[in-house]
Amino acid sequence: MNPTINLHVIGIALSAAAFGVFGLGILKRQSGKSFQPLPSFLLLIGALLFHLTYPHAGVATRATNLFMDLGLGMVLAGLLLAYKKGPHRMFWVPGALLVVIGMAGMGLTGLFNSCQKWSPFNEDLAEVLVELGPDDQVAEISPILNHFQAKAERAFLEVTFEESEDLAQYYVVSLPAEHVVALLEALNADDENVDQASINNPFFLEEPAANTSIGAQKGKFSANDPLLSQEWYAEKLNYNQVYSLISNRKPVRKMKVGIVDTGVDGKHEDLTSAFLTSPGNSDQHGHGTHCAGLAAGVTNNGKGIGSLNWEGRFLDVAGFPALDAKGRGSDRTVSQGIIQAAKAGSDVISLSLGGFAPLGAPKSQVDAIKFALKKGAIVVVAAGNANQDARMFSPANIEGVICVSAVDQQFNKAVFSNTNTTLKMPISAPGVDMMSSLPGNKYQNFSGTSMATPLVAGLIGVMKSFRPELTATEAYQILTKTGVNPREAAGIGRIVQPVAALGAVIPNDVASDN
Repeated sequence: MNPTINLHVIGIALSAAAFGVFGLGILKRQSGKSFQPLPSFLLLIGALLFHLTYPHAGVATRATNLFMDLGLGMVLAGLLLAYKKGPHRMFWVPGALLVVIGMAGMGLTGLFNSCQKWSPFNEDLAEVLVELGPDDQVAEISPILNHFQAKAERAFLEVTFEESEDLAQYYVVSLPAEHVVALLEALNADDENVDQASINNPFFLEEPAANTSIGAQKGKFSANDPLLSQEWYAEKLNYNQVYSLISNRKPVRKMKVGIVDTGVDGKHEDLTSAFLTSPGNSDQHGHGTHCAGLAAGVTNNGKGIGSLNWEGRFLDVAGFPALDAKGRGSDRTVSQGIIQAAKAGSDVISLSLGGFAPLGAPKSQVDAIKFALKKGAIVVVAAGNANQDARMFSPANIEGVICVSAVDQQFNKAVFSNTNTTLKMPISAPGVDMMSSLPGNKYQNFSGTSMATPLVAGLIGVMKSFRPELTATEAYQILTKTGVNPREAAGIGRIVQPVAALGAVIPNDVASDN
């Protein structure tokens, strides 16, 4: 049991005593006896002082408890006066109102402390991410941690203080799940040492819909990849024209696309020659490998699928694990994957993941993406598959990212896709029945904004290979200017058109190898 719950009874008792003494004094005065109100005022002042020093609680909790305790005290005093046949209504009505206000405050405080219900993989333990001030040490919050049987360790060991004062000061705190809300309140009340504290919310990958095959397409391709005929989007987005445009050209610099996901099968036949050694060099789930193939699968190698990465000349791909073999992760693991991708020099970071965050993105993700943008990466993020507004999901709602919704074969918004036009850089791309790679040299069709996102990330990577200085804002402006509108106005950005987008960045004076 939380020890603060037991202490909470003290506040109720002090309030009930204060109002009870006051009520009995009124009865004395009505019977002609003298009444000294000082004891009741002293008890009431004691109740107020108790709440000002309520242990291990933030301002919100103190205010909520004050309303609750005063209200319950009035109700109890009203019961006493009713028993004594005194003027009980003068306490019941305001007491009931204060209890209602207190209960509402409890609900709002709970929502603030945990936007998503903590649902860890180990139900007995919880994790909290704590950001200390730049001059503070974890030893300074040890009394609070010890009180709740909590242990802390650095959250992002990869980041030095010189690289990021914010990320270097994050700690992940483990503790019994029953104490997590109380710990959050205590930490957030420590303004001297703690910048902010929040639950390390879990991430669960939305499983994409799978189809074995959608059949061969009519178009013929100049590339010799045997599964290109099953990539409807390759014909719809005029990959043949892209190949004609780039196949005889050399990039100014080969770009690195970082896939922050479940990892990437770096030994896959369609990825191995473009894969760079990276922390996520295997994939026990498959989602990350599928995304990697859409972004940078080696094209015209006589194997599997085709992407925009002609002969692997324009893009390298690397994997950074944010989710485990079951597609599970947390705010910390997602942030860590972004940090690792940025530190490894990824030119484009592809994030085909997300979580419900109606009150705003987790601070750790915001700081991680700021870190990546500062390192020069362009961050491309999936809008999500809930058919809602992407601004309610993170990391899609973080400043500076390009957010991707999905369209189907008719260029209508995919039925599952979130909308994204309330965000600053919305774009869309095919995301239904997308053929790509799976671990073990396998291939399959999946659907989701998870599939549309790496397609856009790969396109931006090829664009940057011709213009390495291209920024996220410039890339987005080109994509939206050269894109086409969906067939129906459905709250999603324009659909990318690779030929036109690449034509906007390839200089006229770049000579071919012919």
